[in-house]
Amino acid sequence: MKDEHHSFDELAEAQDPEDGGSGAPRPRRGGHRGEPRRRRGGFFRSLLPVLLVLAVVGALAVGGFQGYRWVTANVSVEDEAPEFEGPGSGEALVEVGEGDTGTDIAATLVEEGVIKTSAPFITLFSSTQDASKIEPGVYRLKQEMTSADALTMLMDPENLAGHRVIVPEGLRLTQIWALLSEETGIPVEEFEAAAKDYTSYGIPKNKAGTLEGYLWPGRYDILEEHTAEDVIEMMWGRMEEQLTEREIPKDQWHTTLTYASLAEMEVRNPEDYGKVVRTIHNRLEGTGEAKGSPMKLQFDSTVHYVTGKSASVGTTDAERATDSPYNTYLKDGLPPGPIAAPGAQALDAAADPPEGDWLYFVAVNTDTGETKFAATWAEHEENVKEWQAWAASNG
Repeated sequence: MKDEHHSFDELAEAQDPEDGGSGAPRPRRGGHRGEPRRRRGGFFRSLLPVLLVLAVVGALAVGGFQGYRWVTANVSVEDEAPEFEGPGSGEALVEVGEGDTGTDIAATLVEEGVIKTSAPFITLFSSTQDASKIEPGVYRLKQEMTSADALTMLMDPENLAGHRVIVPEGLRLTQIWALLSEETGIPVEEFEAAAKDYTSYGIPKNKAGTLEGYLWPGRYDILEEHTAEDVIEMMWGRMEEQLTEREIPKDQWHTTLTYASLAEMEVRNPEDYGKVVRTIHNRLEGTGEAKGSPMKLQFDSTVHYVTGKSASVGTTDAERATDSPYNTYLKDGLPPGPIAAPGAQALDAAADPPEGDWLYFVAVNTDTGETKFAATWAEHEENVKEWQAWAASNG
């Protein structure tokens, strides 16, 4: 019988969990008995994370250095400043349009080289109480100004360039030329000559053969270097914008302007413009008691246009007998074209008149412009009596 006693070390090796508990003796892994056992490559494995970190940090350092070199080479400190130093030099013409906001004005100033960036001007504009009162127009400013100096100059009407001209609604071309000539010094003859070839401005050819009624009334800033052609182009450009904004078809521009001009000249109060336009439609179509038979318009305003007189309450028998295609007492239908420059409210009325069965109207109070409309002749006669009574009591 063999001795089955084993040493402690032999028992420990026999039960080493790494061999699955088989108890079979394993060869030693080197070294003297009792030395700690090292795994192959352990030193390099522990060093690898450190090497990776160092590599990443080095790459970032190199990239940051290269980036710094590019920025310093391509971007100067001066370019980073949001403002010019000022006070500016030279001249810049800047137009402030109707309804422009601080942001709109800032964009224009940057475009014209007056200020460097928009942000400082917008901030200043929003914090300045009277900045919103800047008048539309063309201003003479300087190049490379500070935002504060630019805003100060815009708030001073003295810096408006050229001539400020206000053209009222309801003027005929002859009156418009006289007004423009007086304000700008451009001779009337130059306006008349420039207006002859009206289609050269893009105005459609019309049977009146004129640009009467095609110039938008309003406020204009006319520079010293502007010619008669420039002024006409400017005024027609605004009228074209108005017609386009209202989505009036191009082939209806002439008729629409004719309706609008008649409304502008026949009554004083804008709330009556639409009724006048509807009355014109009704008379031409023979509505109501006209029983389908078209009626002459018989508008005094068209006779005034023929005679060249200013609008007044009535016309004389001799004036109403004047032979002219514009005399609606003698001629059927609409006159050949507009008889004056209509404004926004008259144009709105012509584009979209209210519904109604009116065939007649008369001003019953020429001081206030109160006008009464009627669908029947009998009703109209009563309104005429009211006007006659008012006229008698007021001399």
